[in-house]
Amino acid sequence: EDPFQEFIEKVLGQLRKFKKPILLGVGAIFVLVVVLVLVNYFRTGSISSDNELYAEALKIEQSAELKVDEKIEKLNQLDTKSGVSSSIKLTLASLYFEKGDISKAQEALAQFPGSRYRMINDKKELLEAELLNASGKSKEALDKISALFSDADCLLAKDYLLFRMARIQSKAEQVELAINNLKKLQEEYPSSMYRTDAQTLLNKLKK
Repeated sequence: EDPFQEFIEKVLGQLRKFKKPILLGVGAIFVLVVVLVLVNYFRTGSISSDNELYAEALKIEQSAELKVDEKIEKLNQLDTKSGVSSSIKLTLASLYFEKGDISKAQEALAQFPGSRYRMINDKKELLEAELLNASGKSKEALDKISALFSDADCLLAKDYLLFRMARIQSKAEQVELAINNLKKLQEEYPSSMYRTDAQTLLNKLKK
């Protein structure tokens, strides 16, 4: 008798013996694959929708034709999700702050849970500092900005953080600290876009 044929018959016999468990296993694997495919499909669709929403919000924010109130109105009409589009609340808070409505800026910022993106979270921290300063809490504001500046992983422009600290310090009568930060900006960031503004403020503080 052919050994190969005998081997094949034994394998088939074992398969027939365990036919039911094998079919159940194959069925379970099939169901699992289908579930994973569906989850990935809906997740991809959700991410795509979230990205489109964020792009729309960014377009509104950067529009040169819309006034602040118009931007706020349009952004409030968007249905924010839990992904990157949740930063729309941060944008709203920034616009309310720009408008001078501190309470609404704080309210909008409180609705922003944070993000998995470092840059967005850094912007949140800076806006919190600005709102603290606007509420008369300059020390707390400076502590926050100083922490951002000292953080090597912070993605915000360090020259801008120095300039913001100097501005707050100058109004809080911390003239020497302000002057030091302005000089540091000029020395360490000679190509900074804030260099001219820094020199103007420096001249004012030295009078």
